[in-house]
Amino acid sequence: MKSGRFFIMRHGETVYNASARLQSNHIHTPLTRQGFEQALAMGKALREELGARPPVVLHISETGRALQTAAIIAEALELDWFEARRSNALKEIDMGSWCERRYADVEAEEGPVILADHLLRPAPDGEDYPAIANRLECWLDAIEYEGLADGRDHIVVMHGISSRVLRGMMAGYPVHPDHGVPIAPSLVQGSVALIENGRERVLFGAERGIEHA
Repeated sequence: MKSGRFFIMRHGETVYNASARLQSNHIHTPLTRQGFEQALAMGKALREELGARPPVVLHISETGRALQTAAIIAEALELDWFEARRSNALKEIDMGSWCERRYADVEAEEGPVILADHLLRPAPDGEDYPAIANRLECWLDAIEYEGLADGRDHIVVMHGISSRVLRGMMAGYPVHPDHGVPIAPSLVQGSVALIENGRERVLFGAERGIEHA
């Protein structure tokens, strides 16, 4: 169990979300107007919880959409975005050759992509859920190894599917019967999940959003 509180959220809506396309971790997919509003709302919620210039560690997925969302959140909290810890370990599930394609086009060829509870079906040449859990476990270990588990709070800006695996691991959710790792419930875009002492509560937003990674 990691010390300190973890505020975990996904990036704001992007042009790919809005057009129902599978995103890639290797290209910049800019936020929509709705995405900016979601980032502003998350920043406001965190400001109300933490105040200005809180003693936190800001962690960001090394993707344009997460970096852009985190910039808005950092501004709301009066944090230095350049001091954030950027990590590819926080990236979204890799959907292989399905990336950048419309959901409808992939489904017409391959069958359902969105599974029960808004989870994504792994692509044949992509990443599965145990692989996501493995890289996130390494990320958590690095926090300990690098001396960041010092009681400070952590703000983590990442993605829909990968954040569900991280939340599932940290908050002790059951192992998913089909995917072999703990997976937390779906949250709407613009939500903030707070994990403290191995338990989760939704600080801002709501459960059961529609996932488009």
